[in-house]
Amino acid sequence: MKHVIIGTAGHVDHGKTFLIKALTGIDTDRLKEEKKRGITIELGFAYLDFPDGQRVGIVDVPGHEKFVKNMLAGAGGMDLAMLVVAADEGIMPQTVEHLDILSILGIKKGVVVITKTDLVDQDFVELVEEDIKELTEGTFLEGAPVIPVSVYKNQGIDTLKKVLKEQCDSLEERSDAGHFRLPIDRIFTLKGFGTIVTGTLMEGRIKKDQEVILYPENVSVKVRSIQVHSENTDTALAGQRVAVNIPDRKKEEILRGDVLASKNSLYPARMLDVKLEVLKHTERLIRHGSRVHVYVGTKELLGKVILMDREELRAGESGYAQLRLEEETVVRKGDHFVLRFYSPVETLGGGIILDACPRKHKRFDKKALKSFQIKENGSQEEMLELSALEHQGCFYSLAELADRSSLDRSKVKNIAKKLAEEKKLVAITDQIYIHREEMDAYSGEVTSFLDEFHKNFPLKEGMGIEEVRSRLKSGKAGSYADALLRIMKQEKLIKDQNGYISKYRFKVVVKEDEDAIIREIIQYYQDVGFAPLTTELYTKEHRSQKKFQAVFTSLLNKKILIRLDGQYCIHCEYYEKAQIAFREMAEQKNVVLLGEFRDYLGCSRRMAVAVLEHFDKNGFTRKTAEGRVLRTLR
Repeated sequence: MKHVIIGTAGHVDHGKTFLIKALTGIDTDRLKEEKKRGITIELGFAYLDFPDGQRVGIVDVPGHEKFVKNMLAGAGGMDLAMLVVAADEGIMPQTVEHLDILSILGIKKGVVVITKTDLVDQDFVELVEEDIKELTEGTFLEGAPVIPVSVYKNQGIDTLKKVLKEQCDSLEERSDAGHFRLPIDRIFTLKGFGTIVTGTLMEGRIKKDQEVILYPENVSVKVRSIQVHSENTDTALAGQRVAVNIPDRKKEEILRGDVLASKNSLYPARMLDVKLEVLKHTERLIRHGSRVHVYVGTKELLGKVILMDREELRAGESGYAQLRLEEETVVRKGDHFVLRFYSPVETLGGGIILDACPRKHKRFDKKALKSFQIKENGSQEEMLELSALEHQGCFYSLAELADRSSLDRSKVKNIAKKLAEEKKLVAITDQIYIHREEMDAYSGEVTSFLDEFHKNFPLKEGMGIEEVRSRLKSGKAGSYADALLRIMKQEKLIKDQNGYISKYRFKVVVKEDEDAIIREIIQYYQDVGFAPLTTELYTKEHRSQKKFQAVFTSLLNKKILIRLDGQYCIHCEYYEKAQIAFREMAEQKNVVLLGEFRDYLGCSRRMAVAVLEHFDKNGFTRKTAEGRVLRTLR
């Protein structure tokens, strides 16, 4: 059965609260001040039972101009509006303002109720009806049912109930799939229970004993119990008025406008990308940089309007803007908001949120304006591509990109694969895709510093892979360095040889004078075998020889020379001879002693130690208490 919230709207003292009592039997004015003054100050709540068993929630909002902010806190969760106009006064300022607010908030259906018909004659009621038709022309209430009632005489109430039932049946049912979200409109405590928060469940479902997050503070709390229309339940569904017991938090630690929601489903932000529309009949305009009151969900915030492509918006005009707020909030793409002038506080307009956690944009920037157009009307593919583009360096999962762009998680993987085939996205892992532009930036960065490296060290095969990884450790890129390098190798931008990274087409080119030095070094190490000078002494003898050090290093990179430790290098042929010798000894007696290995090679003890420790380091041998063994013999 559908879960629906009906909300009242209209000028102060036009009988909204008495109308609800006549419909439901519930008095929604609960505060002493409300009883004393005879006006609604805070939000009131009731429910209406239809003959078929359907129960709908009703939110009673204040009508006084001083309490419009309280009215806004309740209006955001409405599915169906009852605009109330008193027959003896007709249309008044808050009638107009409340209708504007309901229109801005995107409410699609409603009825108009003319109250207090017992105070005037029929002709006057008909005049009020004509005024209502004129007022609602061009709004969501154009052509809506207009029901005259008298609470005092109990006239028209049954007709109103029937019309409300028809309207409820015509509404689309809210989805209770996916993440749940409950904007908080009331906080109080009950002895023995602790903190209770209430609100309209906008989407999803919430369960008893569920671990949830209180946003924007982003703290975890546990749901001890749930009530819907004053009855305990284990699960509440989208479209229901819900009271949630969260004893983990004190009343003073929660504010109206905070939100209970699923973990990792909302992202606190101080900026919102929006499509903004100014009311048609306002005498004010919105200038770039205007300070305003922003009402979204159940939250009231202060912020500035940054107009993206103009200096001002006049009555009836619309445009793209970024709202820069003075505190964090959490909303979703597609939520509606209302703007009111900073001082005096009066409604200016509002609109729809296009991006709930955007980056800062430059005004009059063509790319930024294009992104606003995509956020408003783009396809699923365009929105995912844009989300990847705008979150460069974040390496968000597809699920998070989907949540940030209000895309369907179940479809986002296929969309990403399609965009990858079109060379617009690049798959870093199975669940992480980045924009092609970002991948090209990483490729450009790597090829740039490799160019410089090859220029400075032309005889080296390339830069060590660890150094390349460290160069990529800016932001989160370091965690995905190997994946990025893998893609660059696949795209034949770089190659990996012996643990050295070079540009794909790079080759070591040996010049004639360099070749002479190569032959000289190789000849020396072949002649001395296991008895070379220390590396420091040998290179010191050739310091005056131009290019000697570069050539020597290139021979190490190519593994023609093997650096055993900080002191010695030997020719690769002698290193292989040492391995063969150790294997022969190990086959005879398993455990090889240092002294025996030294004698077998006919070298110094220091050289034997250097060779054996290099074997250990590279996994050829393993040192034990008795001596060394081949690692393959364990």
